[in-house]
Amino acid sequence: MFKEYPLENKLPFEDGVFIAYYRNILLRNVAFCEINNAEDLVKCTQLTNKFILNALNAAFGIHTGQIRTDDVLKNIDLEEDEENAFNFLYIVYRELFRKSNPISNTLLTKVRLYEFKEPEKTVFFDFDCKLAWDYLLSYFAQEKFTTNLFAIMWFRYKKSLIKCKANEYEDFVYNLYLRDLNNKIVLTRKKPEKDVYSAILKRAEKGYFKKEIFD
Repeated sequence: MFKEYPLENKLPFEDGVFIAYYRNILLRNVAFCEINNAEDLVKCTQLTNKFILNALNAAFGIHTGQIRTDDVLKNIDLEEDEENAFNFLYIVYRELFRKSNPISNTLLTKVRLYEFKEPEKTVFFDFDCKLAWDYLLSYFAQEKFTTNLFAIMWFRYKKSLIKCKANEYEDFVYNLYLRDLNNKIVLTRKKPEKDVYSAILKRAEKGYFKKEIFD
């Protein structure tokens, strides 16, 4: 487990919502312990939450000048598990980017050094498209993900961010974001008539630093 970062100026309460967000979009299929029963599941969830909170604290500490960026990067370099190192670094990067902190550019350079892996490699045109996708999903961090959202995102981004076939997209979505859903529908057959998401996505696109990626 990564070094903890105690802060004099504590992480804002509202930032805590991103614990569930990162658990659902980034660490959903990452096991921090072996799960054989309900007790193991609770323990593993606690370890996952602690991992995310630690990364959130690191990002907030850098943002507020309480922690040196170099110290966090050195700690990440000492991590033997490459997947954990990437996930920790990625969360710190995302949080600094979300706060419009220019230090995020330094961390993005480090993030790019890691291999672009499956299943994202099959789904997206490149790593920049995956970054843009995660950015869009951050606008729904306080909501429960729905089939309607991912159906709309398929029709909106299937030529700009998403390169895979329809069945590959559905496997990706249901395995990562909607894993616990019992009543699964075909997401890619018809654009939903009910659309409460496009206006939010359009606003998110306008705020992204690479707006052209959505064209």
